[in-house]
Amino acid sequence: MNVLFELLFNAWCPSYRPDLVPEYLRDDPVKAYGQYAFQAGFQLGMSLAVASLRPEDLADLT
Repeated sequence: MNVLFELLFNAWCPSYRPDLVPEYLRDDPVKAYGQYAFQAGFQLGMSLAVASLRPEDLADLT
């Protein structure tokens, strides 16, 4: 893995903790972590998209 991506991953992504995972995903840590990563990435993407809009563009969304 690229050193930069490994450093970012270790800084951004917490270790897997079953107590923080919904009950239905506790037996599938790969899916649980994948869902977490997707959610975190989606939230980051949406935050960047909203931050890039001009204030008048945001007013049109409401």
